[in-house]
Amino acid sequence: RHIMQTKLVLAVCALLALSQAVSSEEAVVDIGSKPETVKVLTNENFEHLTQASTGATTGDWFVKFYAPWCGHCKRLVQPWEELAQQLKEERANGEAHAVIAKVDVTVEKYLGERFEIRGFPTLLMFSKGKMYKYEGARTTEALAAYAKGGFKDGESVPVPLGENEMPLPQKLMKKVMKPLEKDMKQIWKLHKLAFFVAGGGFFFLGLLMGCCLAPRGGKKEKKA
Repeated sequence: RHIMQTKLVLAVCALLALSQAVSSEEAVVDIGSKPETVKVLTNENFEHLTQASTGATTGDWFVKFYAPWCGHCKRLVQPWEELAQQLKEERANGEAHAVIAKVDVTVEKYLGERFEIRGFPTLLMFSKGKMYKYEGARTTEALAAYAKGGFKDGESVPVPLGENEMPLPQKLMKKVMKPLEKDMKQIWKLHKLAFFVAGGGFFFLGLLMGCCLAPRGGKKEKKA
């Protein structure tokens, strides 16, 4: 009898463990299948999804460029999620609003370089081939007003092309000019006096050569 009771207890425990495992698996599936509210953009999918440089058919995109360790970025998480949920619901009702997205610049370094991200978070609106930088309050209300059209009152610049989006000649030129520009800045930083001396020397040398090579005027001899 003791053995039968032990087996019964073990069987019940096994059933409980199996039930718990199935419940956990279902929970994981539910979480994994839940559609994301804030779109995650990467080096690979950014241009395909946003069509930022062409201003094509995917609409406006409001993108947060952030770093996970940044305190300001952490405080923006909730307002950004609320903004994404609000605009998603309004889009479902037929209203045309921007898609809310984010880029982890510590991972997607190519995008950080392309858009010259120097501080966190940086919020950029991409609309019809133009780029707008948000500098207002980081509340859901202020962000929503901007995303729904307020950005049009701000200044815009053309969306910069990354190396992957450039035509081949432009890409090659950038690869040549980028290290040269870096070297020139370094030389300028360390040897400003040499630049001024060399510039002055070339100026006076040009004047001297101009004087020597210029045709000299003279009196014409009269014919007898």
